[in-house]
Order: sequence, then C-alpha cells, then structure tokens
Amino acid sequence: MTTAAPERLTRIREIIAENIDVDLERLSDTALFIDELGADSLKLIDVLSALEMEYSIVIDMNELPKMVNVEATYEVAATAAGW
Repeated sequence: MTTAAPERLTRIREIIAENIDVDLERLSDTALFIDELGADSLKLIDVLSALEMEYSIVIDMNELPKMVNVEATYEVAATAAGW
C-alpha cells in the first residue's frame, strides 16, 4: 500500500522540522527555511539526506536550491520518488 499524499506531506513536514530545529507550529507550507526560519545550508542537506533515507530515493544535490519551503521540498521529493 502506498502512502497517500497528505500523509507524505505530514511526514515530510515532520522531517523538515526535526532537521532544521523548528517547531511544527511555525512550519507553514510556504515559510522560507533560510529567510524566515533561520535554517542554514547544512541543515537543508540534512533534510535532503533524511528524505532519501525515509523514502529510499536519490535526490540530486542540484535540487537543493529548490528546497526553499515545505511545498517546494515536497515537489522535489515527489519528483525523485515518482509520486
């Protein structure tokens, strides 16, 4: 059974919050990780790695600059996973 998109989005949001050290309540779908939430590029690499491990996918490092918020990160993961 595949995970439904809302469940995937919830899990991706949890992974992001954990890796950029922000409360889930502050993590809206459009909040910018670096500009609004104070994340740095190393934390975003942690997000990328955690997504790869969680979903057994490979995300090209060239996709990292696209991962600016939850929505964009979901799209990068979805593309890599073929959802």
